[in-house]
Amino acid sequence: MSEPHIRKVQLDELEEVWRVHVASSHDGMVRRGGPATPPADRPVASDARAGLASDPDGYFCAVQEGQIRGMVSALVRGRVWYLSMFFVLPGDQGRGLGRALLERALAYGDARGTEIRCTLATLDPRAQARYVMAGMAPRWPIYRLDGDAAAVTRLKARAGLDPRERERPCDPGAAEKLTAEVFGHGRAADLAHVRGDGGAAVAIERGGEVAAFAYRRGERIGPAAGRDETALLQAVAAAAAAGAGGGGSVTMRVPGACTSLLEALVSCGFRLGVPTLFMASRPFGRPELYLPSGPILY
Repeated sequence: MSEPHIRKVQLDELEEVWRVHVASSHDGMVRRGGPATPPADRPVASDARAGLASDPDGYFCAVQEGQIRGMVSALVRGRVWYLSMFFVLPGDQGRGLGRALLERALAYGDARGTEIRCTLATLDPRAQARYVMAGMAPRWPIYRLDGDAAAVTRLKARAGLDPRERERPCDPGAAEKLTAEVFGHGRAADLAHVRGDGGAAVAIERGGEVAAFAYRRGERIGPAAGRDETALLQAVAAAAAAGAGGGGSVTMRVPGACTSLLEALVSCGFRLGVPTLFMASRPFGRPELYLPSGPILY
């Protein structure tokens, strides 16, 4: 068998790369006791396409015998390097493909002058060991939370607004400014992608200024940011309740650092899913005040 070749992913290869992600993710679920039924074909996530568009020099694949057998995607946002996706086909794991892919992704961040490395790791200790060796330490869990219409209604009632506050559509510039304050760097292109992907943001205004915002795309909530934990909860509740049918079911990824939001969601009947683990070379920004858009773009 020929040696694997590590190279950049081309746009017309994204569907094949995505199949590696799906197959590897399913294998991990089976090893954790999940159903063995193969997943149905899923279209490439729009966030994966956005990542390739923003960071084509951080998207690599491992090719052997004419087949893509592994992939990695690294994104740079200011001083932050984020490992977005990292997957190797089940039958090719343990042969050094992952190590070679990760080395290229790390080198991309170094070339861009990043100061912080971070990722969302599965509970697979093999993956976590790789990230520890790359200088990233476990920081907090990130839970998927799903809420039905009744849970959303309870959340909206709990959040409340006082006479100084009101809900309104969020100006893109205000969302960008608050994201820069809380995340530590601007995310204008990512927020523009969310809007272009059908997302709409609701803002909590307090004293004439935006105290928090939250985007909703279909059933997904995020990104969201607030100047304090109360405002963040109010914005997430407003976004969850927005849309047809008074909100319906929603899903979001909530960091364990967002303790107030996490407690409110669970108390209102949102269901906890299997967590992932946020790992970083050091904390940054105000993580208790930021709700990510999801695992691919964070």
